[in-house]
Formats: sequence, C-alpha cells, structure tokens
Amino acid sequence: MKILLINADAVHVEQKAAVPLGLLSIAAYLNDHGHTVEIYDRVVEGGSLHKHLKRFKPDAAGISAIGIESFPDAFRVSKALKKRNIPVVWGGQMPSLIPQVVLQNPAVDFVVIGEGEITMMTLLDALGGKGPLGDVNGLAYRENGVVKTNKPRAFADLAQLPVIDWRYVGLEKYFIQNFSSAKTLHVYSSKGCPGKCAYCYSPNYSACTWRARPIEYVMKEIQYLVENHGIDGVFFADDLLSPSAARLHELFKAISLSGLRFVWGCDLRVDRWSREDLQMMYDAGCRWIFFGIESGSPERQKKIRKMTDLQKAEETVNACREIGIVTTTSFIIGFPGETEAELKETVSYICRLQSDVKLAFYFYPVPNSELFAQLVASGCFKAPGTIREWMRYPKLNRLTMNFSQVPDRELKVVCSWFLWQSIFGNYRNYAGRSRVYAKKALGQTVENLRRRTPRSLRKVFAAVREFIGVAFYALTFPKILRKYGLKANGKR
Repeated sequence: MKILLINADAVHVEQKAAVPLGLLSIAAYLNDHGHTVEIYDRVVEGGSLHKHLKRFKPDAAGISAIGIESFPDAFRVSKALKKRNIPVVWGGQMPSLIPQVVLQNPAVDFVVIGEGEITMMTLLDALGGKGPLGDVNGLAYRENGVVKTNKPRAFADLAQLPVIDWRYVGLEKYFIQNFSSAKTLHVYSSKGCPGKCAYCYSPNYSACTWRARPIEYVMKEIQYLVENHGIDGVFFADDLLSPSAARLHELFKAISLSGLRFVWGCDLRVDRWSREDLQMMYDAGCRWIFFGIESGSPERQKKIRKMTDLQKAEETVNACREIGIVTTTSFIIGFPGETEAELKETVSYICRLQSDVKLAFYFYPVPNSELFAQLVASGCFKAPGTIREWMRYPKLNRLTMNFSQVPDRELKVVCSWFLWQSIFGNYRNYAGRSRVYAKKALGQTVENLRRRTPRSLRKVFAAVREFIGVAFYALTFPKILRKYGLKANGKR
C-alpha cells in the first residue's frame, strides 16, 4: 500500500521545528514490510496537500498531531483526505490520551494509541483484509457509530524497530544552531521515563518504563548524519537520556570509539550524577544539558512526586559550570495550592543556582496526569468532553487557569522575567555563540517571513504578540519583582 504520513502544523510554534522522529521510524518500519511511504511535514514544508495527493495517490494517511496546537491543522487535513475517501489515522501523544474525543470528528477513522510502528502496520494489514480490526492492539476506532478501544499494545522491543532512514525529509530544514554547534539535529536513543511525576502524562503513557535502543543503531544514524549532512551537533530527544550511569558510560565509549567529530546535549535528571560522570560526559562531547527541576520547595517536590534532591542539584549544576557544560534548568510555577511563600522559595532557589539558562513555565493540567485527575475529582476543574472544548483548552505556557494561591499577575511577572532573561541575559559566551535563544527565535521568525504562507505569517504574528506580552510583564511591574527578590533592571 501507499501511505502518506503527515506532520500536522501547530498554530503557535516559534521555535525551530524538530525532525519528526516518530514518523521517520514508522516510515522505515512500514517500508521494511513492503509499503511505499512518503512524509509531508507541514511544519516546515510549503505547497498544497492536494498536490501531494494528486501525485502520490495514497491508499491511507497517518497524521501526527502531537499536541492540541496541532489539532486545527490536523482536522483540516483529515477533512481533505476524507473527501477523497482515504482512510485517516491519527497518532501522537495527545490523540493517544483522548482517542474517544478525537473520534468524535467523522473525518478521523482511527487513532493509534502509543507508539505507532507495529500498530500502524497491523492496521494496514487489517484494512487489506488480513484480519479483523478488533485484533489490532493499541487501536481506537468507530464501529456502527460507537467508539471501540482495543487492548493496549505491549511496548515494542526497540531492537526490533529499524534504523531511521533520514531520506524521507529534507534535513537542511531542521538544522539548529546551538551551544558549540552550527548544525544540530535531533536523534533518539531511548523511549519512556521511569519517573512518577504527578504533573506529567508519562506515568500513564509509558507506564514508568524506560527502554533503550541498541547503541549501535544510534551510532549508525549519527554516522550517516555526520558523513552525509555535515552535522556537528546532536540533541538527544529522549525524555530522559538515561536513568543510570551504566548506560551513559556505554554511550560515552561508543561515541569515543566512533572517531566522529560532533558535540551533543540531552535531558537528564539533575541529582543522579557524580562529578566523574559529568567529566566523562564532557570528554565524550556533551556540551549542554537540560535539567527539569520544577520546584525549589522540598515539600512541593514530595507532592509532585519528583523527589529531587535540591542540594545535590546545586552541586551538579556547579560541577557542570566548572567542567564547561552549559546547563538549562526548568521550573513550574503555579502548582495547585502553591502559596506566595512557596513561590518565593522557588524563585530564591532558581536565582541561587549557577545554571546558564533559567526557565519558568506555568502549571498546566496535563491530560491523564495524576494532578489532572485530582483537580477533576476535587471539582476545581471540569475535564473537556468535546472536541470544541478541547480546542479551547489552555495552551502550553499560557496562564488561562490558575489553581494556586498566587495572583495571576504575579505568576505572569515571575515567569516572564525568567523568560526575558533567557532571551537577553548576559550568559557565558560559548564558541562565539552568545544569546543563542534570542538568535533562535529571530532566525525562526525570519524563516517564517520568507515562506510567506498564511500559516507561517500567523506564526510570526503569534510570536510578536507573545514577545510583547513577555516584555510587558517582565519590565513594567517593579514592585512585584522586588517582592520576589528579582531586580527590575534585569540583572540577577
């Protein structure tokens, strides 16, 4: 069969688009099983969907709609596909969490729940008459007007999934300038996370399970990218690069033995590593790490089940700074019930940290998370039940619902101040690349302007509007800044 895989565009995306690794993996898997596949990434590609359909004439289409921001475009695409009687399959994190809601739209025929490689192939077999839909684990669909959800699919052995074939997309559209690198691309080496964080979808989505890909697969992909596309940086897109030092040491060894010249970065838990581990990371090419700490309050750490050792986190950040690894630390403000005193404690902790970039985001009730369920059970929040309600659901890092005891304005001022600092703060200059975040945002805006499509221009408008909002709250409320120990002149 001929399968068109589509990455739906998002309404509010100001950052450089990431390589659609999920679709690439599905494409390679389907190709290995005899299907012909093309990828149409609407985030970075112009052109008309109808031109793709007229030329390629797919037998079925799979749409990746990672978040709610992707839903409007995904529904438009689905409607166009159904006019041609093409079966429409949705996948991604958010559709996996609310398949019954997605299937309220008649333009969507199926929703793949969880990872899509095996489920998509099995669904295509069923559509080709090789078995009933009811036997396709990990699938939701309508039958006689009623939504049916089949048994969940067991997690795949990642060694059974193929090495990614990068030729399905134009990689030059995804190059990122990052700390110490000019041409960085995303690669993944694992799936899932063992954490039980109450604010995150992952405990239900990945069952607190972390799975590693064979390192030889990862290195084969990186070798191809270095030798054929000249990349000099890799950003591991894993939720968590590794929960243990043993896996990291294995990766370091493989990178060192490869002889490939590239630097890399990743997401890691902040309180699990010795200075020796961090030095080994640097020696193997690591130049930046993202640490999600989330709160500077020990009591809040317990409530959200993050359980970060805050003292150890400081030691880790300090060690990274001394070694030469750029650190970004991320926090969530406005947790349910959070008080002004607790927020002050978190802000004080953030400012004390020696991380290079410090980010704060608003609490966001993530569907299928423990805190989401608690808010619904307590009556503080009514879960959306229809597509229209979900389309009005708060967007990430927009304060449209406040479950804390801190006034909205104060949350906005604190969050905007740290974001302003991440864009314009005077951080250390790495390989001549100061103010990397500002340059990324400006570069993406210029790229959207060059495309001159309605979608790209809407993104520019959204980016400008959000920038003005950040500047307003970060710069015009000195009394609130002083209240939380922040300085109106922008200096820490």
